[in-house]
Amino acid sequence: MKFSKSILFLSAIAVFTFITLTSMSNSNQSSSGAYLEITLDIKDENRSNAGAVYVKYKQPFLDRIKGAVSKQLLLRSDDVQVLHGFKTEEDVNEYLKSELFQQDVVRELKPYLESDPEIRIYSVFSN
Repeated sequence: MKFSKSILFLSAIAVFTFITLTSMSNSNQSSSGAYLEITLDIKDENRSNAGAVYVKYKQPFLDRIKGAVSKQLLLRSDDVQVLHGFKTEEDVNEYLKSELFQQDVVRELKPYLESDPEIRIYSVFSN
């Protein structure tokens, strides 16, 4: 049972990754000047539910958040990471204060988290 849920979840992620990569290659997206990496400690049995939260809020993030450029879900056996691309670091900080993040994403993910998320902000080096 656990194995079949994992396969189903991984299949869904593969489809969403394909859609994401296809849409990225077909659009004129701005390059990212900053990244927000959120690492989530989620048990295997809760990953499909957490994945559904990612899918639910990906497009609203890209459509409504100032400076949003990309959003990917990265899976490892140890944890799950969500990598957000932004035009500027200021855009990252504004997103972290936004209603979409605070009231929607955080609230819906909270039941699936084993510990507090680890949040890191990166600036892109360009020469």
